[in-house]
Amino acid sequence: MPTAGRLAGAVIFGLFGWYLAGITIPFFPESNAPDFWIPASAGISLIIGWRVCGSRAGRGYNEAIATGITAAGSIAFCLLFALGFNQMISNAMRLFYDGPIDAVMDVFSQMLEFALYFYDWGLIATLVIGAIVCAFATEFFGRRFP
Repeated sequence: MPTAGRLAGAVIFGLFGWYLAGITIPFFPESNAPDFWIPASAGISLIIGWRVCGSRAGRGYNEAIATGITAAGSIAFCLLFALGFNQMISNAMRLFYDGPIDAVMDVFSQMLEFALYFYDWGLIATLVIGAIVCAFATEFFGRRFP
């Protein structure tokens, strides 16, 4: 059921995902991000803001810290999965795999490879602290407008 907390979480995390997409472009090889990167990052963050953070709004600011960390991990995993899946589809079109199981297993190795591209303490801190700040804002709206 839609609430102010869910709406606030969706909007705030959607904007945060758009910001994250912008600052992560230099981490791609040759600073060449896929065409879907900015909309996918904003869309995935919007969904996680609605489902993860917005559904837990109104429980207190201490709970918001844990919710923000959970949202940060969820955003990172889903975005890495989207990149790995896209790379797997690209490899599959070039007949790179012997079978479907090889393709599915390669998604996770591609996720690890992309995670190594994004391994930067500044980026990780931005993700975690930004998600906690977004969770605080969601908590604020969740408490004020139940």
